[in-house]
Amino acid sequence: MNSKVTLVVRILLALFILLFGVNKFAHFMPFPPVPGDGGILMGIYATSGFFGIIGALEIAAGLALLAGKFIPIALTIIIAIMVNAVIFHLLHEPATVMGSIIGLVLSLVLVFGYKDKFGTFLNA
Repeated sequence: MNSKVTLVVRILLALFILLFGVNKFAHFMPFPPVPGDGGILMGIYATSGFFGIIGALEIAAGLALLAGKFIPIALTIIIAIMVNAVIFHLLHEPATVMGSIIGLVLSLVLVFGYKDKFGTFLNA
C-alpha cells in the first residue's frame, strides 16, 4: 500500500480513536440513551469503570498511532474495541453502527498497510 495513503489513514484513525477515548473522560459528546438491554449494559459500563479502561486504551493506542510507534499493538487493541463496538451497535442500536464500522474498516486497512509488521498472523 502507498506509504502516503497509510500515513493518512493512520492519522485519521488515531484522531478518531483519540476523540472517543478523551470523550470517555471529558464527556463533550454525550452518549444518547440506549433503549432496553443495551441501555442497562451501558449503565453498567459507566458505573463500573469499564469505560475508563476502554478510554485509557483508546487514548494510548491513538497516541501510539500518531507517534508511529507500537503500531501492531495499537491496532490489535483498537480492532478488539471496534469489533465489540460493532457487535454492540448491531445488537442494541443498529441505526448508529456506522461509526464503529468506519473505525473497524480503517483499522483493517492499516493492518493490511503494516502487514509486514504482523509476521505470521497474516500468513495463511
